[in-house]
Amino acid sequence: MTRPSIANRRRRRGDRSTVRNWSDLPDGPLHTILTCLCSLVDFISFSSVCRSWRAVASSVSTASLFPPLLLCPTFFRFSILSSLSLLDPASPSFSSSLSRNSNKFASIVFHSYSHGHLLRFSQNRIIILNPFTGDELFSPLLPQNRNFFPYFPLLTSPLSSPDSGLLLLTSDTLFHWHINSPSWSIHNPKFKPSGRTTFATVQEKVYALDSLDTLFVLDVSPQLHLRLAVDGLGDWAFIFQRFLVVCDGQLLLLLLVPTDELIYAQLEVYRLDSSVNGTRWVKQQTLGNWAIFVGYDCRVPGLAVENPERWGGRSNCVYFATEYGDGAWPWTVIKLGDVIDTLDPESPLFNAKFRNRPSSAWVHPGF
Repeated sequence: MTRPSIANRRRRRGDRSTVRNWSDLPDGPLHTILTCLCSLVDFISFSSVCRSWRAVASSVSTASLFPPLLLCPTFFRFSILSSLSLLDPASPSFSSSLSRNSNKFASIVFHSYSHGHLLRFSQNRIIILNPFTGDELFSPLLPQNRNFFPYFPLLTSPLSSPDSGLLLLTSDTLFHWHINSPSWSIHNPKFKPSGRTTFATVQEKVYALDSLDTLFVLDVSPQLHLRLAVDGLGDWAFIFQRFLVVCDGQLLLLLLVPTDELIYAQLEVYRLDSSVNGTRWVKQQTLGNWAIFVGYDCRVPGLAVENPERWGGRSNCVYFATEYGDGAWPWTVIKLGDVIDTLDPESPLFNAKFRNRPSSAWVHPGF
């Protein structure tokens, strides 16, 4: 048998050393590794290995693979942020502080969450901050003669979307900024949402639900316009809490409503049906193989995850974020159809009240 030449042996040793360079792994094996990860914590560790791994990770939708993380703020006072912690429902024992970018958000006045970002007012503009990367995006200046502090800005979709925009609804005016455009669009709607309003985007349509359960549709182009879609639910005189959720390409309305005994509540889910008979809410009996995640603040739309059993979760259930701290469990899981004791300390309605500062919220990190 002919022995390999010295050059060939060196070449083979060089090939082996190349294989040991993990940053040079081709995309195929990296995607295989991604499909084996069980939590967002693992995903974040994967994306932090090197630049090439992060590029592969950024091409994958985490929403289709993992549950969201629970982002828990700690405040000095009022809305002045002290720190942020991350909790993972796929790894309940895991807890991490976002200390790497602490200089970006320490002591800031923080107003809302939206699509994994923190939003705050500063010098008459809105700053969009990614707490995972520290990246900031500044909006154009808002009108000088307005006090925007009490209001709640929201993104209509993730910043990676070409149609992403920033919404700000005041008592009489609707402001919209298409991301990276030079100025705000301003609209004085004929029909004005009442009280706390939440927004959700489904198939390029932006919906707004107010505290009277009136649903509006926001047309962004060719010009900004707010129009009435569904005038209330009609069946309920009182509702504990309401959330909009986009699930499998459809808009859902999640309600916590009282039973015949007022100290108990139950979950009900409605799907927006736009048929030839007009737009209406249709009651759903089950969530199927989906789970819904909602926070303390109903102005922030909920998130939906398919096949939660993949990471140890439960289908046909709602994960409610509760008040974080003081040893309390940070979320509670309720199956659709279960009765909720509002006096139970683990109930999402126990000691619930509207807060003028953001509380814990579910997020899909943006990289």
